[in-house]
Amino acid sequence: MLKFEVKTKVLPLGDRKGETVYYAYPVTQDKMTIDTLLKRIERETSLTTGDVKNALSSMTHIICEALSEGRNVDLGELGAIRIVVPSKMMSKKEDVTVTKALKTPKIVFTPKQAMKDAAKSVSMMIGKDSTGEGPAITAVCDLLSKTPNQVKRDSYAEVDGRGIMVLAKDGVSKGIIEMESELGVIETIQAASITINNPEKVIFKMVNELAEGKYILRFKTYYDEEEGVLEEERVIEYDTQITLI
Repeated sequence: MLKFEVKTKVLPLGDRKGETVYYAYPVTQDKMTIDTLLKRIERETSLTTGDVKNALSSMTHIICEALSEGRNVDLGELGAIRIVVPSKMMSKKEDVTVTKALKTPKIVFTPKQAMKDAAKSVSMMIGKDSTGEGPAITAVCDLLSKTPNQVKRDSYAEVDGRGIMVLAKDGVSKGIIEMESELGVIETIQAASITINNPEKVIFKMVNELAEGKYILRFKTYYDEEEGVLEEERVIEYDTQITLI
């Protein structure tokens, strides 16, 4: 099953500028591990797990070899893999060369009808918490000054929201809080710095060593109000940059 949550954003441009809109955002997706795949192939055939593992390893090597030779690969009932090389539009004929005009080769997989039908038949669900909306950070402020979207580096950040408890995979420990600068540098908040941690409010001590500026606040958690502890990590990102002063 594919699971989604309801998220919201304010449109910044166009005829609907300033309007609040709601949309479905994927939150969890079960994954079949390689061990499960090996066991299921073993169950469906007369091969052992070792035989299947060797066959998959050999198939990977053969496919990579064919792709490196520029050849397409027919995978039978699965589909086909081919290499696509996009080309730039050049102003001069003499500039149409491998180094100037051709972009990085990409791999394209085209499934056969059976796989397309399987994808169409997947069940989907949009999960909602008790408020009727999905998990989200709704407000951030300095705990002492209460200034919205602004926190002093030696102070505490107060975060309000829905379903935002920062929970680790073990279902007991605290999860991960990240602060990402405009340069893309990510600083992780230590679990010990989180003083309040519940579905509606999280309070943590800000990292004093961070430089002043704009940051993206991001929670990584395995918490879900309906399901409890999730199997896959959920990322909850505040849609407004906060300013450290």
